[in-house]
Amino acid sequence: MPEILVLYGSQTGNSEEAAKRIAQEIPNHFHSKFTARPMQLDDFLEFHKAAWTPLVIIVTSSYGVGAAPMGCGMFRQLCDFMLQEETKSQNRETEFFLKGIRYFMLGLGDSKYTTYFQNPATIDRAMTVAGAMRVGELGKADASGPQLELIQGWMEEVLWPNLKEVVTNWKEEEYVDFCEKAKERTWDLCLKALPQLSEEMEDGSKGNGNVMWKWFAVAVLVVAILLMKTN
Repeated sequence: MPEILVLYGSQTGNSEEAAKRIAQEIPNHFHSKFTARPMQLDDFLEFHKAAWTPLVIIVTSSYGVGAAPMGCGMFRQLCDFMLQEETKSQNRETEFFLKGIRYFMLGLGDSKYTTYFQNPATIDRAMTVAGAMRVGELGKADASGPQLELIQGWMEEVLWPNLKEVVTNWKEEEYVDFCEKAKERTWDLCLKALPQLSEEMEDGSKGNGNVMWKWFAVAVLVVAILLMKTN
C-alpha cells in the first residue's frame, strides 16, 4: 500500500499536532488506499536514511530568529547547504536530484516576529532548487491570527483537493527508481553537509567492531572450556 510521509519540525507542539492530524486523516480521505506516517524531519534523515516517498507533506515552524525548531535542525542545515551549493558556478551536485518528488508545504509561526516564516520559506526554496515540485499554495498559519482555522482552511482548500488530483492516476511502480536515486543523492549530501552524521556512522562502525571482537573472545573462551572438560 503506498505511503505518504508527513514530515514536521515543531517547537511548541503545534506543527507536530497538525502533522499527526493530517497523517491520521489521509486514509479516511482515500478509503484506506494510502497510508501516512508522521515523522520528524531530522529522524527522516538520521534514522529513515532519507527514504523519500513520491508524495511528501512538510509542516514546520521557525524558532528564534528564523532558525529551525526542534526536530528540524539537521534538515534545515541540509537545506542551507543545498542553497549554498546551488549558488556556486558550474555546480551540478544539487541540481534536480529530487525531480519527481512532489510535496505540500504548511508553515506555522507568529507574525509578531519578522523572521517567523523564514524556516518554512528556506526549506521550500531548497526543495524547489533540488527539483522537487510543490503542489498547491504554500500554507501560512499565523499564530497572531486564527491559526487553527487557517490550518483547517489550508487542508480543505489546498491539501485535500490537490492531493486527490495527484493520486488519481497513481502508479506506484513508476516512482520506485527515482525515489531510490533521490534517497542515495540526499544521503550523500547529508554526509557532506552534516558532519555529525558521518561521526555517528564512524562511531557506530567502531562500536560494532568492538562488539564483534568481544563475542569472538567469548566464543574462544567457551571452546577452550569445553576442550578442557573433554580432556
